[in-house]
Amino acid sequence: MKVLHKYLLVPALSVLVLSQVSCKKDFLEIQPKGYTIAKTTSDYEQLLNATYLSTTFTASGYLADDMAAQQDYFDGALLRAQRLFRFSDSVYLPDELPTELADPLSYIQRLYIFNKVINEVMQSQNGTDQQKLALQAEAKVGRAVCLLSFLNDFSKPYNAATAEKDLGVPIITKADVTQTQFVRATIKEGYDFMIKDLTDALPYLGQVVNRRKFSKAAAEFYLGRIYLYMADFANARTHIDGAFAAIAGSTIPLALYDYNDVLDPNSADSWYPYALFRFANIPLSANNSQIIYNITASTFFFNSVNTFVTSPQTAALYDPSDKRLDLFSNTELFGTFVFPKGMRRYAADFNLDIGPSLPDLYLMRAELKARAGDLAGATTDVGYLRSNRMPANVATVPTNIASDQPSLVKFILEERIREFASSGLRWFDERRLSVDPLYSNTVRYTHEIYDADGNVVASYTLRPERFALKFGQRMLNENKGLIENP
Repeated sequence: MKVLHKYLLVPALSVLVLSQVSCKKDFLEIQPKGYTIAKTTSDYEQLLNATYLSTTFTASGYLADDMAAQQDYFDGALLRAQRLFRFSDSVYLPDELPTELADPLSYIQRLYIFNKVINEVMQSQNGTDQQKLALQAEAKVGRAVCLLSFLNDFSKPYNAATAEKDLGVPIITKADVTQTQFVRATIKEGYDFMIKDLTDALPYLGQVVNRRKFSKAAAEFYLGRIYLYMADFANARTHIDGAFAAIAGSTIPLALYDYNDVLDPNSADSWYPYALFRFANIPLSANNSQIIYNITASTFFFNSVNTFVTSPQTAALYDPSDKRLDLFSNTELFGTFVFPKGMRRYAADFNLDIGPSLPDLYLMRAELKARAGDLAGATTDVGYLRSNRMPANVATVPTNIASDQPSLVKFILEERIREFASSGLRWFDERRLSVDPLYSNTVRYTHEIYDADGNVVASYTLRPERFALKFGQRMLNENKGLIENP
């Protein structure tokens, strides 16, 4: 969007990313000093290698029902975070742009890069057709991921009965900073567009060779996720299976960490010691063997590090010996106050991985197997994850749950909370489950603020309208044709 594109910065590359300039030919032939105009296939590859493409600034961490807030710290948090947590109708003032769209790390900024590569790389110099098609395919995956984030923030959940008329978001296909007219496509059109981008990309994508390079496994992962959000469980299973098949050819390590080992301070592989507010030896996302493609969300903000914590309901889901609890702290940072009712802040690292990962693959496949009646297969998948998260004597799925389909699906959905608490991924599950006739009752549609004694001092209820953020008045003023959410 015009108002957003003018803030685009790619300092790590020092690349001038202007796709069209209205001026004389002789000016176009002069290369600006200190910049590289993307001309060669290698130049476009460098655009896709920008490190900022793997980081994100998301609203979902403040919206999900796995979170609560501490009264003593709440007023000191950023107003944006407070309003998101309260499910406020207006998160931004009339003169503010949404952080989700205007921040330098936003998906709109990335769309510019991905569209530039998609539209221009086939005409680039010094590259083979195979190289160009591969880069174009990677950019199509990136564009689909950006559109999915855009839809998750600013449109209602996908509902097959109404998706053909429900408003989605503008589908942006040009790297054009002069564009000012934006019309919202329907949600179905948006989902169809993502599926086409990903499907078209698949034949040209390679194996997992780098966690910051889109691969066939990553594309299959997102196709599976998109179909899951659509409640098209058969197609979702096809692509989740495809992701598992694709990772078999990975040239870099891909495996679950055994938390019984890496979270044991006495282990040779330990992530301890704990230093500078994080585990000193926790692997960087680019080297994390559980990660298929690296997308991280920041979790460490001094003005809210003690504000937003896991809720008492989330705390109650864990067995006391679950090693995932070691990733959290029950004590305030810079103090000795112990959060009441088992509430905890994420303390393992400064970032949480929210992109394609092995834990997510196992849990999605487990859920799909359970929904299809393959209870034994579902139990095996979720049990394998749990065996790497806690001692063997508590990792086994209870027999009464493993033998009952609704109970097992619910157990797997709760396992997703245990695995991804505080990451914001729960919000995306909430969205799809809110329109699920069987499991909408597994979502808590409230947020609570607690005092130091564990008493609820404020409660906020999520209305269906607030599954979609509002664009805000400034965004409407500066982008003609954009229709506001109710």
